[in-house]
Amino acid sequence: MTRSIRTTLLAIAVAMLAFAATVNAQAPKKAPDYIISSIEVNAFDEAEGSLSDALDKEKPPTFFNALSTSLFVWVVVAGEAGSFQAGRMVNVTVMEGKKVKTTRNVQIGLIGEKGVYFVPVYVYGSLCSTVTITAKITGQKTASSER
Repeated sequence: MTRSIRTTLLAIAVAMLAFAATVNAQAPKKAPDYIISSIEVNAFDEAEGSLSDALDKEKPPTFFNALSTSLFVWVVVAGEAGSFQAGRMVNVTVMEGKKVKTTRNVQIGLIGEKGVYFVPVYVYGSLCSTVTITAKITGQKTASSER
């Protein structure tokens, strides 16, 4: 009987010490605001299995009306290397003309050693009209968006 009382008292003492340590712990500092540094777009030829730069300034876009071509969009988020902030999201919307083709809302993960995090978005199917890609960071004091 005395052994169980000692064990119980010891467990209570350990629990009180653990609680006291968490009460005095400081909340982690917030990561500095992130920004969208760029949006990269690749055309994926499904018949060939190849990627090409869809925004090549020297050639006109070849993905319009191509039945076997989809887009692979990379939203590049820049921030302090090694930082993470729960609740910071990237919302990506891809419009074809006035129609929403794809939308994606993604938690921003751990910013890499080079100070960037990539959010991939795959836009499946042929595109026949003007494409507009919008990305916006939410969950921080300063909104950051790019089009």
